[in-house]
Amino acid sequence: MSVLSNTDSRNLGLRFSVPAFLLGWLAASFQIFLLREFAVHFYGNEMTFGFVLAAWLLWGGLGSLWASRRNVQKAGLARLFYFVLLVSPMCFVGLRFSRFALGILPGEMTGIMPMLIFALVLAFFINFPLGMSFVRAVKMENNLPCVYLWESVGAAAGGLVTYLALIPFFSNWESLGIIGGAAALIIFFTFGKKRFAVPCFATLAVFIGLSFFDFPSQKIFWKPLALVHSRDSLYGKLQIIQTAEQITFYDNGLRIYSHPDLAASEEAVHFALLQNPQAEKLLLVGGGAGGDLGQILKYPRVEVDYVELDPEIIKISKNFLSEDERRALNNPRVHIYYRDGRSFLEKSRRSYDLIILDLPEPATAQINRFYTREFFGRVHEKLKAGGVFSFRVPSAENYISPELQKFLSSMYVTLKKVFPQVAVIPGDSNIFLASDSALATDSESLVRRIQELALETSYVSPGMLAARLNPLRVRALEEKIESGSGYLNTDLAPVSYFFNSVLWSTQFKSLEAKFLTFLTRIPVSRLLDIPLTIFVGFLLLLRFRRKSRGYSLLPFILMGMTTMAVEIMVLIWFQSSYGYVYKQVALLLTTFMAGLALGALRGITRKVYRYAQILLLQFCFLILVLLIKISLNARPPEIIPFAFLFLLGFFGGDFFIVSNKVFFKDTDQAGLGYGLDLLGSFAAAVGLSSILIPLAGLPLLFQYLFLLNSFGLLFLAMKPRAIFS
Repeated sequence: MSVLSNTDSRNLGLRFSVPAFLLGWLAASFQIFLLREFAVHFYGNEMTFGFVLAAWLLWGGLGSLWASRRNVQKAGLARLFYFVLLVSPMCFVGLRFSRFALGILPGEMTGIMPMLIFALVLAFFINFPLGMSFVRAVKMENNLPCVYLWESVGAAAGGLVTYLALIPFFSNWESLGIIGGAAALIIFFTFGKKRFAVPCFATLAVFIGLSFFDFPSQKIFWKPLALVHSRDSLYGKLQIIQTAEQITFYDNGLRIYSHPDLAASEEAVHFALLQNPQAEKLLLVGGGAGGDLGQILKYPRVEVDYVELDPEIIKISKNFLSEDERRALNNPRVHIYYRDGRSFLEKSRRSYDLIILDLPEPATAQINRFYTREFFGRVHEKLKAGGVFSFRVPSAENYISPELQKFLSSMYVTLKKVFPQVAVIPGDSNIFLASDSALATDSESLVRRIQELALETSYVSPGMLAARLNPLRVRALEEKIESGSGYLNTDLAPVSYFFNSVLWSTQFKSLEAKFLTFLTRIPVSRLLDIPLTIFVGFLLLLRFRRKSRGYSLLPFILMGMTTMAVEIMVLIWFQSSYGYVYKQVALLLTTFMAGLALGALRGITRKVYRYAQILLLQFCFLILVLLIKISLNARPPEIIPFAFLFLLGFFGGDFFIVSNKVFFKDTDQAGLGYGLDLLGSFAAAVGLSSILIPLAGLPLLFQYLFLLNSFGLLFLAMKPRAIFS
């Protein structure tokens, strides 16, 4: 059994390392802003984030492996930092103007392959040198645990400051300017002033220019359309485009509303309110600034609770909307709440005659929370007897493709699990209506109610309803939806979001569309059984070969896969269970990094290092995965996910230090464990957030992750005596 004593009990490796701290700070900050900018320019959903994060981890791991056997000098590390600082602004500029290279119009969606290519290219220029920097910092400090500790502390500090001090007050590019400028000065004073004066001032000039070029570059991006306003809020990039007398509001690249757009606002409101024209209490989630409120207030008895997540949407909209819509927002019958819509509904004690959801389609796992069985169940609880729930999603007038059929079917089946009565109105947008009581979807009933109320409408009008509600057309749509795949959309298995991604990909007639469509035809169990079988086969091969290399490399890969998988799944679990609160997510990530730092500290302060400690920590990962799986449906106190992520980071940090001490007794291979950790994280990121989470769901994934770690622990426990003895 290998036992390594601490070479110097007086030196625990706690000396502050500026390069390591700066490395973690830059990596966390740049990663955050790269993800936010990708969300704007590539119709960002969690699939986009999964590929960007995967590309980031891939190049970081390869950069670390590449640099692990190369000599380094103090000046070389400084030059590497300056290279990252100088090339990063160019990457963000290239990302913003990517539509010109792709030949697409502003606001037009693009396929997954162009997004993946840009993610790989940009992450290479930023994180490959940062991965090299980790190894160079280790060789410069001659202390891997010290570098790992302070890099983790720097990442935690960078993430916390970015979310709490920069994002709320500055745009993405302005925040980058602040971070980059501060980093340039730190490097200047840390590594020597005279020799780095030119790159320091060049870096400062580039980042100052980046900050001032922010809004002009956005205007260039939107040409020939006219960008009249842009604001980076806590929740994303808000932009307003003006064409003639119409404005269109975008949030992180997604169209929120156009005004005036009578067709959209009328169909969002009137099909629901005509079910009960005498309604008194109505809850509207989203859509109020786009004209919905003006339509709702045509019904004299109704009072509206309007819930909007981002206050900036209302604040900005008031400067561009017509006088009538501004009056609607200030009407005494309208009560505006700046809250997450789902959180508001769960905590409210009020009951409603009508609940209207007017959000974008479930193109992201975040928005998908409003289309799940759990949310529909909460809506059902808050409706009065005979109350009506309504939402709409983009569709097609006449042809329902197989991909669109699966998407619509998942929402229809999910609604039917909660409401006995569900109706779907055909059109280029499908309006879903749900209630405990019978629903009126015949044109005669609705026309009569419009005439009785003397409603002034243009699109939901007597002349239009007869064609739209033709019984043959309505029945054909219902039959198409009812004969669909029948997947249930839940918080822990957001399948509608995945089907929306598949539907999106079919616009490009490319390999990605065929691949995503193919995945929907494979049984979920097989999707998970195949990689698990390959993993077990790989372990058996290593076992029969009886080489020490497998026992030294596997723990790092398995740790990277486990920590990244658990981190992603806990974030989605927290989001679906407790509401979408940006600062809470930031604190979750910071909690993980804090645990990582304290775990590394625990590893550094150990007096001896044994192979048995690796087995014990691997067992701790196993128990943690099991505890999280048990907690998924229990809805524990909000502190529990924080505790899980802290423990995950703590075990990961301790595991990394112990494994390096046991397997790599010197710094010649300083980047090997770090690189393998990142490559394992890459494998988890590219598979989980993109494909497996929506198709398999969190409970089943945690079950397979438990099996994966069980086989890994068994393999490590059966180590031949000749190895590491």
